This record gives sequence, C-alpha cells and structure tokens, in this order.
Amino acid sequence: MPPSTVAGLIFLVAALSPGLVYHRALARFVQRDKRSTVIEVVELATVGALVSLVAVIVVAGLAKLVPAFVTLSELTGDLSAVRRQPWHVVASCGMTLVLSYALALAGGIAAARTSADRSSRIKDGSAWSGVLAKRRDGRPAFLAIEVDDGRLIEGFLRGVSVAEDPARDMIALKKPIAISGPGKATRKAVEDDFVVIPRSIIRVIRGKYVPPKTQAAPPSGK
Repeated sequence: MPPSTVAGLIFLVAALSPGLVYHRALARFVQRDKRSTVIEVVELATVGALVSLVAVIVVAGLAKLVPAFVTLSELTGDLSAVRRQPWHVVASCGMTLVLSYALALAGGIAAARTSADRSSRIKDGSAWSGVLAKRRDGRPAFLAIEVDDGRLIEGFLRGVSVAEDPARDMIALKKPIAISGPGKATRKAVEDDFVVIPRSIIRVIRGKYVPPKTQAAPPSGK
C-alpha cells in the first residue's frame, strides 16, 4: 500500500532514491541499450531498497560504538524511547542516507567497470552500446566510419545514442577528426571538435584501441 502520510512518502522517496544514484553512476561510465521504462523503474526500486536496507543495518550496528545513533533494539522495541531522542533519529537517518548514496555510487561504478571489461556480449537489442562503448585503459576506441557516399570519417568515439527508432540513432566522434574519400581523395584533418553521424548513412564501422603515446597522431582507418 502507498504511504498515507507525508512523512511516510518522504521516507519512501529517501529509501528508493539511492537507486537513482546507481543509475546515474552507471550511465556516466557505460552506455547501455535502451530498455523499457518498467524495467528501469523495477531496477531503480530494487537497488534503492536493497542499498537502504544494508545502510540501516550498518548504522544500527554502529550505534553500539556511536551513542548519537539509534540502536537496532530501540528500533524494534518500544518506539516511545526513540521519540524521546529526536536528534539521535535525525543523526541516524542522515548517516543512513549518506551511506546508502555512497554504496549506490560504488555499486554503479563497479557494475560499469564489469560491463566495460567484458570482451563481448550476446544479447537482444542494439550492439552499439555493448561494442562501441567498450574502453581500454580508460580510453575510447579510434573509429573509421564509412558512410554511404564513400567518405571515410575518423575520430575517437565521443558517444552513441540508441533510440527506439533506428533512424534516430547517432554516433558522435571527437577530435582529432579526419575525412577522406570518396575514391582516391586525400585524407584531410579537420578542425572540428566533434562530428555527429546518423546511423542511417553508415555502411561500415572499424575500430582500433590506440596506445596513449600515439594518440597525438591518430592512425589511418584505411
């Protein structure tokens, strides 16, 4: 049942909000295929509730060492004793919230690193986020993208959008950027900071991980 009081609503939001921190951390470090809203909400609520429960147990355990926190026996016993020490409740709630956010952030980063370390993935949906977003030594791949007019556009991956409609998918490259073709046209470096290419005009994408010492002179994708 939904909470019937404002305090209950605030408590519910605070308990589930770490799930949002987890999602933002995961989105910051790794790109994933677009999923349904229902799956996103279920994952957010599950992670938020689990992390909040762990944080409550840890803070209640620390109460034996930190007198400012409410103990587990006080929470499960006579609540009138808890009401007589409101500042202890505030301290416990504050520490629980901070700890749950820290755990959710750490979990999101760990999940992102685990996903990025996988050499390959076989799954439903677009392969763009699983293949193109993979990093090596924290660096994106250098891509050579051939478009339908025969030109070859090269640059380091900046980002990928995965929309429900493939016609709206985009891939962005960042400098150094070079363009060559069609035919035997000379490869030419451009001064643009980035270039966005629609998926609908892409024929082939080739990629290479460039060691740090050679990134100043990007390799040719030919």
